[in-house]
Amino acid sequence: MAIERLEAVVLKLHALGDTSRIAVLYTRERGIVRAVAKGARQPKSKFAGALAPLHRVSAHLYFKEGRDLQLLSGLDLLESYAKAEDFERLAHAQAAVELVDRLVWGEEEHAALYELLTAALARLTRAPSDELAALSVALQVQAAGLLGYRPVLSECAGCGRDATQARQFAAVRGGILCDRCAAGEGGGLRLSAEGVADLRRLAALDWSSPASARSARAGELLKVMEVYLQTHFQRFSGFRSLELLRAFDVPGKEPVR
Repeated sequence: MAIERLEAVVLKLHALGDTSRIAVLYTRERGIVRAVAKGARQPKSKFAGALAPLHRVSAHLYFKEGRDLQLLSGLDLLESYAKAEDFERLAHAQAAVELVDRLVWGEEEHAALYELLTAALARLTRAPSDELAALSVALQVQAAGLLGYRPVLSECAGCGRDATQARQFAAVRGGILCDRCAAGEGGGLRLSAEGVADLRRLAALDWSSPASARSARAGELLKVMEVYLQTHFQRFSGFRSLELLRAFDVPGKEPVR
């Protein structure tokens, strides 16, 4: 058994016994790691203030290969992405960790996906509220791409022909279909021209750029990506945090989520 220090985002926590917790961590070095934090539920725990969902941490673990649960011995808080005072912002940040929790299997290093997650979470904490939904779309389409399921958006996913003007999205076929292929395909989603253009733009979003990510069609695109992820990732069944956000929509406000 060796002591390792891993940078991680805390995805979620589970109670264990009367005093402890199981922490689900997404680490830069080892992918998803599950670890026991003994005594974490006690008032004076050494993990207090650091071990919480949406925290980026430096985790100290007693690590043993092949063991399902590692032992968390210490934790240093590096950054918090949890903005509890802003319900909408918190919901989109929670959707980001839900995405990784459902799309990633076990201990498999994927530094690019870790960097994408932390970049997205950092931007979600500071972006204007009218950009939040579009940023969620960008994270979802880019994460799918890193895991080998990038939607086909420039050419037809059916025949490979140019689909610049196409507006039919078929999740089962993997992306946009030209009019000819769409005519024989049932169950597709018809997008607005602006929606298609914005989906292509968000698929290439530079997270370090100060340019606005806002999309007036973000609500439309979130629904498209949810169907796409459900189609291609067995463990993904939808975003509970975004469903809750939709339930609290203010009447008369444009539903950008």
